[in-house]
Amino acid sequence: MKQRAFFVLVCVLSLFLLFSGPLSAKEIKTLSQFPMSGPVGSLPEFGWGFIDGMNWVNNEGGGVNGKKIKWFLEDFRYDPTVEVATFNKYCAEHTPDEFLMATGYITGGLKPLIDKVNKEEKIPWLDGSYSTEIFGDDGGPSKYPYYYSLGATYGAQLKILLKWIKENDKGKGNPKVALVYSPTAWGRDGIPEAKAYAKKKGIDIVAEIEYPYSATSATSECMEIRKAKAQYVIYHGYSGASGCTAIFFKTAKQVLKDVQLTGTHYTTGRMPILVCQDAYDGYVGVATRPFVDAVPRAKTPMDNPMVKMAHEFAKKNRSSEYQKGIQEKDAIKDMFLYMEGLTYALMLQKVLTDADKAGDLSREGVKKALDKMVWDFNGMFGGKKFSYKSHTIPMLQIFKAKVNMVDVEGKKVPTGAVVPITDWINVDEVKW
Repeated sequence: MKQRAFFVLVCVLSLFLLFSGPLSAKEIKTLSQFPMSGPVGSLPEFGWGFIDGMNWVNNEGGGVNGKKIKWFLEDFRYDPTVEVATFNKYCAEHTPDEFLMATGYITGGLKPLIDKVNKEEKIPWLDGSYSTEIFGDDGGPSKYPYYYSLGATYGAQLKILLKWIKENDKGKGNPKVALVYSPTAWGRDGIPEAKAYAKKKGIDIVAEIEYPYSATSATSECMEIRKAKAQYVIYHGYSGASGCTAIFFKTAKQVLKDVQLTGTHYTTGRMPILVCQDAYDGYVGVATRPFVDAVPRAKTPMDNPMVKMAHEFAKKNRSSEYQKGIQEKDAIKDMFLYMEGLTYALMLQKVLTDADKAGDLSREGVKKALDKMVWDFNGMFGGKKFSYKSHTIPMLQIFKAKVNMVDVEGKKVPTGAVVPITDWINVDEVKW
């Protein structure tokens, strides 16, 4: 009888030891915030791409070496106050040994959270901000050790455009450039660095113009540029989908016939083709991602593995939204936004997996994994790898817009794409 009782006790203890590990194991928790609605309009594609990506990560993607991520997604409505409040709420509700990473998307949220993220919580934070102040030479890992950007700074973007202008200008004397930027923190970001670099490289900045989002005309701005005899315009700090962008480009086409229009990341892509139409043809712009969405969508090149993956995900998980026209409700208006959400999901999986493999699935372990990471991001950058040593993904490419107006049922509509005119450039390796 005693032997039987002992045997039962051994069995019970064995079962307890077998199941107590998983039952008491710490969860892997992450928080991601995107501007899916608010002042910039309805941008649900961010969330759709992230949701589809995280569902894949936890299932077909194998999670974090078999462990699932308990992920949270919040819409901060393009309001830094909401982003800050949401992050504080999650910090209060979840323990540091489980809540391992956070992500955001704008500079406005980063600034008020500097001490909270980098000194109090010490939690790795991935962000869509390209802030030169936070991620440039005067910021970076020594000053903000837990902040990581998903793209090269605006200062680097502007300098790369100036470098391209200097190397490709065929005129006599110094190239003459006009800077047109929005009267916002975003628009002013990188301007001092650009001016200093232009002086160093023998480029004349002949006009600096703050052009408002609320503009209903760009005639006076374009006349000022023509009077200054600028040969190039760098258009910076605007969404390619905004009305002021369409107004400026269409006016420039009439007033600045021999001036080369150039611009930074958010003016290089699909939406300007639709809103600027043939006025966008010939534009030269820099971007931190491959071109992901032609007009029409069926003409998108699929030679980039990450672009192909994004389209396959959208077709599988959001078939109706993918097929809808841009004017229809709940349409994927721009595959860049969808791919960006997916990008965050894959980044979370990559770094958490690396930390787990190193035997340190903690905030500090995740930070170490980010600092050591060398990755080609599923072929996103033409197979080129980048290091996160600067706490930015330092990859840029320069594109040129090709737009044609075609007749569809008696109406002229734009078709086109932005085509790479350089290889991928790692700005951490550029000899400025």
